[in-house]
Amino acid sequence: MPSKNEHFSPRSLKDGLVCADAGQSSAAKWQKLALLALGAGLGVTETGDADAQDAGTASDTASVSLPAVKVHGQADTAVPEPTNTNNTTLDIGRMPDTVRETPQIISVVPKALIEQQRLFTLDQALANVPGITMSTGEGNGGMNGDQFRIRGQQARGDIYEDGLRDFGTYVRDTFNTESVEVVKGPSGEYFGAGNVGGVINQTLKKAHLGNHYAFDQSIGSGMQYRGTGDVNYQLGKHTALRVNGMYNKQDVADRNNVRSDRYGVAADLGFGLGTKTTYHLNYQWLGSRGMPDYGVPMILIGNTYSPITEHGLNRDTTYTRSFDRDNSNIHMVTSKFATEISKWLTLSNDTRFSHYHREYAATTPSSCSGTCASSFLSGGNPTLPYGAGGGIAYQQDGWGIQNVMMGRSKFNTGFLKHDIRAGVDINYAKDDRSMGTYVNRSNTQTLRDPYYSSPSTYITWPSTGRRMTDFQDLGLFLADKIHLTKKLSVFGTFRWDSYQSKFWSATTAAAGTQSQSSNRFSPSASVMYDITKDATVYFTFARSYKPVGTDASSIVTNNAASADVANNGRDLKPQRSDLFEVGSKLDFFNKRLGVTGALFQINQNNSYTYDDDGSIITGFQDAGTGRRIRGVELSATGKITQDWDIYATYAYMGGKVTKSATLYGNQAPQLPHNTFSVWSTYNLSHLVLRPSQGTLKVGGGAQYSSGYWSNEANTARMPYNFSLNGIVSYDYGRYHVQFNANNLTNQLNYGSAFNTGRAVPLSGRTFMGSFGLNF
Repeated sequence: MPSKNEHFSPRSLKDGLVCADAGQSSAAKWQKLALLALGAGLGVTETGDADAQDAGTASDTASVSLPAVKVHGQADTAVPEPTNTNNTTLDIGRMPDTVRETPQIISVVPKALIEQQRLFTLDQALANVPGITMSTGEGNGGMNGDQFRIRGQQARGDIYEDGLRDFGTYVRDTFNTESVEVVKGPSGEYFGAGNVGGVINQTLKKAHLGNHYAFDQSIGSGMQYRGTGDVNYQLGKHTALRVNGMYNKQDVADRNNVRSDRYGVAADLGFGLGTKTTYHLNYQWLGSRGMPDYGVPMILIGNTYSPITEHGLNRDTTYTRSFDRDNSNIHMVTSKFATEISKWLTLSNDTRFSHYHREYAATTPSSCSGTCASSFLSGGNPTLPYGAGGGIAYQQDGWGIQNVMMGRSKFNTGFLKHDIRAGVDINYAKDDRSMGTYVNRSNTQTLRDPYYSSPSTYITWPSTGRRMTDFQDLGLFLADKIHLTKKLSVFGTFRWDSYQSKFWSATTAAAGTQSQSSNRFSPSASVMYDITKDATVYFTFARSYKPVGTDASSIVTNNAASADVANNGRDLKPQRSDLFEVGSKLDFFNKRLGVTGALFQINQNNSYTYDDDGSIITGFQDAGTGRRIRGVELSATGKITQDWDIYATYAYMGGKVTKSATLYGNQAPQLPHNTFSVWSTYNLSHLVLRPSQGTLKVGGGAQYSSGYWSNEANTARMPYNFSLNGIVSYDYGRYHVQFNANNLTNQLNYGSAFNTGRAVPLSGRTFMGSFGLNF
């Protein structure tokens, strides 16, 4: 008889119990047949139209072949993970239900990929998404943490969780993340002011019916130690509590004096699970104690800057000093309510309150040119000045609140079928920051062997360094998907935002509070045609706006005359992006494999970038530059066979600077022409193991992005990135063992770059072993 921890599924009864080796004893085979009969007595029925087996087949000594069986009367609490990302459900009420139904490219990093690749931070997860680059901390505003660009356009304030803003600038951990979705292209019709490049959304872990316990421990190069726990407990018939936690202690491999220690706890309490009215109350805390890395200088050789590590500087060289720090505490409370009033009407209300505190100090290396460059290239060790005044320090406290109230209605008008979503989106954010002043700090360093310890240096926080900014946004939205025929539908969205931002600085207190407002419409229109039930083509136009001051937690400088903050004396026109996209979403093998493809063009006006002091150098100071970005994106995700999983994405992008007297025709910055990511795993169990011996998987993949210009003037060039990765995993019962190897070729890659100033090298070859327990 099986042990108390051994479980039999209908498939295991068919494949493992009934199919017996020729050498098995007759008693063992009859014991297994008795178990199958017992299952039938509890409600096992045939799912196919197979004929009953005759007695001769049933008594065959080699094998017993029975039709598939299905157990009735039990609820399956474990929802299968969709490897075809077209099936991904978007937990964002104002958007279509799934990726397949959305007439726009959405890249998804699914739960399986996060677990297999051991993706612990958001930037690691997004390395699988083509068209995303990162910028290092930019200038006096102290930008650091997650600073992403989507298709070359800033998206630093466009990070969401469950469709609500994730306020604050910090390094985001994935311990409470089920999946990551990236909505490509302008998406103001869904998310309001600020989303000119796209949106990054993390789906939070939520309570579900059934009990489940998971614990995991990882040890990797660096060294890195990480432990996580995830417990879901059903409290009642329709109520459950899920709690998960994380501990991550890490010295970053191949980067001297850089560390990233993080701790987190999250809890989700779910009511009405499995009913027409559901409510989730979620709390998340993330704390971090780290040492920021602003990378290495760019060196000028000829007329082009490039990372100095490409010309002989050791990749582990950093310019951090002992007084640098990145300490933060992020608290987030999320409430999600939904109820089905009738078959044609559903109401929902989502609310989030976030509070963040951050104490930050970073040392900023400057570029190396002239005598510095000639000395270094001849083997010398010249003195390197620091950029941005030597580095920045600040203490930051901020909070934000957002509420989205929406109704959804399905009804017919004549032969037209409508699916309408309408509602109100209100959000407010405030950031209060005190800039630090260094005492006894040297603003120079030797290039090859920089010193770390600075025991006599400390930071003060004078009242003259205080600055505050806030914004408020009222959005009204309406979306209607109209089915003209069974195959043809049109989809229109219409959003109006009334946006206002304010700024106050102690250094310019006499000028009072500065204010800027903007009222804009963000429309979109799409046509969708279902060629078959597994093939859809679409065309989409969308427009989004980004007013000044939307990145309240990221850019706040003292120089209000040239910063991305409100200023009464300037006409600060919002950035505007227009998207034109034609694409197709296809499914194969009974929707197990999904394929997407799209051609797109984005036209952007009033683009802007920053210098090392955080001042805008193009855009609001003049008529504004423009950019035109064209490209194609392809993806294939899901199962090629029952044992072979694939995740493959590719993007080609080309961009030009437009509407600029001095930069017209240059290539758009932060835009690699070619990026791809491939990850594949294969289940070897049936080839090398018996059914009772567990599951063995092997796999791997590669990530590549071509070189790109890091500034609009096209004078700073980043090299290509390439990483070859592998995995071996073994599951036996409730136990899981996994080994990962990353960047097997030890390629010198870079995580981010900023202008002509600096670039941040990534780790070389690294390894990680993991052990998990699930029950």
